[in-house]
Amino acid sequence: MTARTTPAHGSTATRGSNRSGVATRTALVEAARRTLVEDGFARTSARSVAARAGCSQASLFYHFDGVPDLLLAVLDEVSDRRMAAYREPLLAARTPGQLTRLARRIAAADIASGDLRVLVELVAGAPTVPGLKAQVAERIARWEELVSQAAEHFIPRPLRSTVRPAVVAHAVVAGFLGLELLRDLRDDDAGTEDVLEDLEQVGRVAGAIAGGAR
Repeated sequence: MTARTTPAHGSTATRGSNRSGVATRTALVEAARRTLVEDGFARTSARSVAARAGCSQASLFYHFDGVPDLLLAVLDEVSDRRMAAYREPLLAARTPGQLTRLARRIAAADIASGDLRVLVELVAGAPTVPGLKAQVAERIARWEELVSQAAEHFIPRPLRSTVRPAVVAHAVVAGFLGLELLRDLRDDDAGTEDVLEDLEQVGRVAGAIAGGAR
């Protein structure tokens, strides 16, 4: 029997194979993201994603355990990218007004990019796939923790027994999801802009209340 020759570490063949594998995986994640945003959770299948990525279904199952695993990779890519962009500004906010103005900018950007749609589709579809709901909830918890940390900066200590940062964070995340769901009921984006305007009004009211409690 002829011994199998293993390419030397760092060889041209190995580097080329790695680049091809990374490129295919990246294409699959982007294709799954676009399919979620444009077609919804129910129509995001191995066949539809592979076709959009320009590769075979076998390639999908080579890189991922299955479609749920691929969808979690999409959510991780979106979440990691958004976390890197928003973590520092959120933790730097020191008043409710600053936080809600930032929330308005974040919501507008996430709606325009489709990033919020990815989360909405996964939240809606996850209960239909065994084990996926817990995985999605675990990733949402990262955002609730971040918003809770930001809320601690402006909720006066005398109010924290009744206005807990964790509860505020849960409401904010739920509000972002609801914003996108309500947008589905409208024929245009006018309602979204109205709600985003209301965010700043809420910030002004919360700021006045917080100021009075200090």
